[in-house]
Amino acid sequence: MMNDQEKLVIGRVSSPHGIKGWLKILSYTDPVENIFSYKSIFLKKRNDYLPFEIEDYSISGKIIRMKLKGVDDRNHSEDIAECEILINRDDLPEISSDSYYWADLIGFQIKREGGEDLGILDSFLETGSNDVMVVIGKKNNRNLIPFINRDVIKTVDLKNKIIIVDWDEIE
Repeated sequence: MMNDQEKLVIGRVSSPHGIKGWLKILSYTDPVENIFSYKSIFLKKRNDYLPFEIEDYSISGKIIRMKLKGVDDRNHSEDIAECEILINRDDLPEISSDSYYWADLIGFQIKREGGEDLGILDSFLETGSNDVMVVIGKKNNRNLIPFINRDVIKTVDLKNKIIIVDWDEIE
């Protein structure tokens, strides 16, 4: 049985497209077409990870379509709509020891340089200009802190799961 630690979410199936098994998807990769650089993917349906191979894809503007091997009709594509798209963590390209993937930082403590605890990193938002951390504070408030290296992000401590920031605009 695979556990979630060995998998990484890289997108989501949004809806069926047409009658031949094509799917409209959302890609969480940057750039978006990187989602197609993985031959083997998994769709998470309830608690099952269903393995698939990407047979074909097309991108036109913001619309991304994908054809999976063995999914050849509308019924089958409707059956897997709304599923998350995952890959095996081992399929990720190797990165240097001082680099990290966003998914690795979720759950880190966010602190000011003086040591003040601002909360826990819940997720990231892509804004176009720079990514933004969504930090859940002690009172369950959401704070948005831009992920700008050196300016705002002072240290990412992977071992202790702490990110030190220089940021004052906190509710």
